[in-house]
Amino acid sequence: MNSNYYTKMFLETVKDESDFYEVLNILKKITLGNIWLIGGFVYRNIARGLYGTSKPSVDLDFIVEKVNQNLTFPLGWTNAHNRYGNPKFIRTDGLAVDFVPLNNISSILRRKVEPTIYNFLTGTPLTIQSIAYDVKNNRVIGSIGIKALQSKTISINDAEQAKIYANKKERAIEEIIQEKAKELGFYINNS
Repeated sequence: MNSNYYTKMFLETVKDESDFYEVLNILKKITLGNIWLIGGFVYRNIARGLYGTSKPSVDLDFIVEKVNQNLTFPLGWTNAHNRYGNPKFIRTDGLAVDFVPLNNISSILRRKVEPTIYNFLTGTPLTIQSIAYDVKNNRVIGSIGIKALQSKTISINDAEQAKIYANKKERAIEEIIQEKAKELGFYINNS
C-alpha cells in the first residue's frame, strides 16, 4: 500500500472534523510556506480507518515553514506559547493548537541537520510518530510511520529523542510505548 492509500484513509476519517479545517484555515493566514500536520491526530485517524480503533480526541500539532511576524487570530482565538516556547493558539473552549517552525524542531537542532520535514520524520521519538499530513501537497508522508501502521507495531525511532520525549513527559519511554500500543491495539517491536 502506498502513500495515496493512507492519504485517502486519513482524509476520509477527518472529513467531518470541523475543528481541523477551521485550524487549517487559520494557519494558512498566519504562516508562510508549507504546513504539515503531525502526531497523534494523523496516525490515530489512519489507525481508526484501518483497524476500527476509537475516534481520537482532537489534538492538533503542526510544523510550519515560517510564522508571519504579525499574528492575527479570529474572534474566539488567542495567541500563546507552549511549554517549549513555540507558538500556539487557543480557542475559548480550550482547544489548543501547537505550531512549530521547521527550523526550531528539537531533533533537527540536536542533530544539526538541515530543517526539512524528512529530517523531522527521521528524528521522531517513536516509529508511529514518523508520519505527517503534507497540507500543500495534500498527502500523507513518512515511510517509517506508514510501516508502523501497516505492521501494527510501535518502537523507538530515535533513541536520543525518545529519552528527551520521556523526560519531558516525566515518564519512562517503555511506559509511553506500552500505553500507545494498548490504545491502538498494536504490538511493541523491541528489535
